[in-house]
Amino acid sequence: MQLGIIAGSGELPILISKQNKDAFVLCIDNHALTNSFKNKSKSVSLLEPDLWIEILNKEAVTHLIMAGKIHRPKILKKGLSKNAQLLLNEIVSVGDNEAINIIENFFLKHNFSILPVSSFLKKCFLPKGFLIETDISIKLKKYIIKSTEFGVKLLNGLSSFDVGQSIALSSEYVHAIEGPEGTDAMIERAGKLSLEHSRIDNFGPVLIKIPKLKQNKNIDLPVIGINTIKKCLQFNFSSIVVSSQGTIILDYDSFIKFTQKNKFSIFSI
Repeated sequence: MQLGIIAGSGELPILISKQNKDAFVLCIDNHALTNSFKNKSKSVSLLEPDLWIEILNKEAVTHLIMAGKIHRPKILKKGLSKNAQLLLNEIVSVGDNEAINIIENFFLKHNFSILPVSSFLKKCFLPKGFLIETDISIKLKKYIIKSTEFGVKLLNGLSSFDVGQSIALSSEYVHAIEGPEGTDAMIERAGKLSLEHSRIDNFGPVLIKIPKLKQNKNIDLPVIGINTIKKCLQFNFSSIVVSSQGTIILDYDSFIKFTQKNKFSIFSI
């Protein structure tokens, strides 16, 4: 088996490459840089799927991991190959999960096997429960649980529309649902909006980041890391809620230490 990593933006593809030094890395232009990886790597345009296949075959890649965020092309330039036009026209106007399924099927048709991202990370999921049990007041715990029950129900309801992996709320008051802008931008938007909503309990918003129902878990699992906590602390969030089997934790050990040092509440469901 020869492993290949399709690298989008963010820390996740870099982390996977460090744990799989023999893997070949195909960097998507304007998302990942070859000099970020010690592995053998090459850059390719998002608009040239025929070239993706050519390079992967040349490197004898048989199995693929897709990691990191990839933004859809805003403008489809003229002169694209027939395969490129067909693929990009399919993904440009559907939800994220459907777009990912289309891309996965593209690779499957070219005889590549798609492997779950989580299978190549040594530690990436938190066990169920509160991460720092002793440092959470009963009042805060009840607030987080109430927010979680409402937020998860809302996100699950939106799943059939292929919308939203994340939500920011206070109990049953919704500050923001994540759109194409990404989690960090949503945290900032929700943090500012929460200041306009007076809270009797004085707790900041809760960020919930979990997979959609029927989400493609080979490719598109939600991810949080130390930078997510830093962003939440910056905008006065009280806690983050994750899935014990579906939210990837970047740099697991460092994440735990940082969370404990800052006494920030994490609830895994």
